[in-house]
Amino acid sequence: MSEVLIRRLGSGDDLTQACDLLIRFFREEGFDTPDEVIRRHTAEMAGLDNCGLFIAENLGKAIGVATISLEFGIEFGWGAEMGDLYVLPEWRGHGLSRRLVLAIEDFLKGRGASFYQVTVTPYAQEAHDLKAFYDRLGFDSEGRLILAKRL
Repeated sequence: MSEVLIRRLGSGDDLTQACDLLIRFFREEGFDTPDEVIRRHTAEMAGLDNCGLFIAENLGKAIGVATISLEFGIEFGWGAEMGDLYVLPEWRGHGLSRRLVLAIEDFLKGRGASFYQVTVTPYAQEAHDLKAFYDRLGFDSEGRLILAKRL
């Protein structure tokens, strides 16, 4: 395997490849978020200090992407949610997801976060057994139910 670089993208970077990976990820997982919304939100995220947009690159080509967003709460102080983690199918099994997660953890530690979480959708669990994957990375269920309301 050629050398893979993991880096955080900022608003001054070309976000095209990261957007393309996120669009592919959303389509493969069955989300119907329009491409232009994904591109707009990716550009906004890249410019926020309390968010991280990370890519894995091989020879200048993006082969993986991950996103993280910080929040502050009374119970734990700074925490975060990893919103997206995607590696191209042909690159899976090479430890890239783990490296992206470690980059996110370094980012979070540098900002004083005490925890972070990931939401696994029912489809993703059935299709990829992500519970076992995230267990291996040290995640565990707290038994909390997360409910959402669209605005």
